[in-house]
Amino acid sequence: MKGDQPENSVEEWALPFVLDGSANPFRDRYGRLSTGDWCQILTEAEISPIIDGLEFPHLAPRAIQERMHGTAGTVALQEAAGFYRFVTSKPFFRQKAVANACFLDFGTGWGRMARFFLRDFDLNCQFAFETQPTICFLARRLNPYLCVLAGGEVPDETLPASRFDLVVGWSVFSHLAEAAATAWLAELARIMRPNAYCLLSTFGDRFLSQLETVQAEFRDGKEIHWYFENCLKAAGDIAALRRRYQSGDFVWLGDGPTVNYGQAAILSEKALLTIFRARKLPFDLIEFDHNSLNMDVFTIRRR
Repeated sequence: MKGDQPENSVEEWALPFVLDGSANPFRDRYGRLSTGDWCQILTEAEISPIIDGLEFPHLAPRAIQERMHGTAGTVALQEAAGFYRFVTSKPFFRQKAVANACFLDFGTGWGRMARFFLRDFDLNCQFAFETQPTICFLARRLNPYLCVLAGGEVPDETLPASRFDLVVGWSVFSHLAEAAATAWLAELARIMRPNAYCLLSTFGDRFLSQLETVQAEFRDGKEIHWYFENCLKAAGDIAALRRRYQSGDFVWLGDGPTVNYGQAAILSEKALLTIFRARKLPFDLIEFDHNSLNMDVFTIRRR
C-alpha cells in the first residue's frame, strides 16, 4: 500500500541503481579531472560526503586518525594525496589502471590511502588488507566500495594468488620486523601478477637524522611527540644504527605492540636486495626514492 512506504523511498534507493549501471561511476564522472582537482574533491568530501549524487567514503573518527597517523582530517588527507600523486605520476600507472585490473592497498588501516584510488579501478577490483580486526571492520563500514580482507600479521594465504596488478603500502614496511618483512615480500610475489608493480614506503637515513635532531631537543628539555619518544627509547646509539644501515643491515626499532610490528624499520636498498637474493624472490627493483615524500618509497616489479 502507498502508505506503507516513506515518501522519499525512491530517492533513498537511487544511489545503488546508479552504482549498478557502471563499473565505476567515480571514474565516469571524475576520470578526466587533473590529479589536483580530484584530490581537492576528496578533501571536500570530508565535510560533505555526498557530491553529485555519489556518496564518497567517510573518514575515521579523529581520535583513531591521530592514534594511527599522528594527524587527522585535512592534514592526514594531504599526506595520502602526496603518495597518490607519487604513484599516479609513474609511467606504468596508466598501463595498470585499466578495466579488470586489480588494486590492493596493503595495510590499509581505516582506508585513508585506498580512497584516493577510488576512480582508477573497477569497483569490483578494489581490495585492501588489514591485520587489526576492529580497524578492518571500520574500514569496511567507511568505504563500502572497497573489499577489505582481514588476515594475520604474517601471511596466511588470505589474499588470492596471482591476482593484483598494482599494490601500494604506506607506513607498513616502515614498522615490520625483518622476519615479517621478508615473509610479506614473499607473499607479495605470490599474489602479484607477472609484470605487476608494488610501491611501499619505509624509513631511511633521513629518519635517523630526524631522530638525532629530536634526541638533542629532548636532552635540552623540549617536549617531543610521543612517537619519537618511543623511537628514542628503542633506538639506543643512533650513530651505531646509521653504521648498520649504511653497511646494509636491516635496522628495526622494536618495543612495539607485537613481535612483528615495532616503532620503526629503517630499510636500505642494499638490505632490500639482500632479502630478494636470499629468498630468490622474482622482483626487480625499479626505484628507491629517498627525496620525493616524507618517507622513502621503493618500487618493485614482479618478473
